[in-house]
Amino acid sequence: MEVIEFIKGDSHIGLVTRNGVAGPEQELLAAFKSFIPSCFRWRRGAVAIFHEPQLETGFPDLVAVQYVPETFNQWSRYRCQLTPLELKVLHHLYRVRGADSASLMSTLGIDARRLLAAIERLLDANMITRSRARWVPRPLKSVFGLRAIVAVEAKIKNWSDAFRQGELNRWFASESYVLSPINKPTRSVSERSLRTGVGILLLNGSRVRRFQSAQKSCIPASYGSWMFNEWIGRCLNTGERRIACK
Repeated sequence: MEVIEFIKGDSHIGLVTRNGVAGPEQELLAAFKSFIPSCFRWRRGAVAIFHEPQLETGFPDLVAVQYVPETFNQWSRYRCQLTPLELKVLHHLYRVRGADSASLMSTLGIDARRLLAAIERLLDANMITRSRARWVPRPLKSVFGLRAIVAVEAKIKNWSDAFRQGELNRWFASESYVLSPINKPTRSVSERSLRTGVGILLLNGSRVRRFQSAQKSCIPASYGSWMFNEWIGRCLNTGERRIACK
């Protein structure tokens, strides 16, 4: 299974990352990488690993993505110009299965000028079409190649902070986990996992154990899910692949 890794940010694909702080948590994440994708039983497709990507909800420690490479074969260079605004509009169009301009302005709070510019970029990128005064997105399976987005927060202690970020990560992820090297979490930690939907992974020695499974969500869950889709697509289809994916 092919694995590409985004260790640093790259302006060519619009990815911004934060440099991790050396220490036990970074060592825990480094050890955990070798268990991807077996930990999540990914047997098909390919895998992308992101280190602390910048999102609206912060900087998740690690995000592992399962994707289908063939989805990105028909790539328009105009997709590299899409910004979060266009992805917000696009995600909303998928949620409501198409909408007219007036509805988009009212629901998303976008003025006419900015919406028109966003619509033009989406049209140029062949992501939407027009049908009877409504903007309609292309079939999802033809433009969204991700099958799973798993966010992982590594913590040696201070479970509260880990779960707080883990909950925020559910905004874009299909599954969100806290990763720890301990043998067994306390009852209160287990209860918080169940309450928040954030799972628990335990890395002890030479194996990873899924102590508590995360609550799964459908993706794309938000425009944040689309950002991972576009970062991977740009990496696979630009001359910067060797730089961005090492």
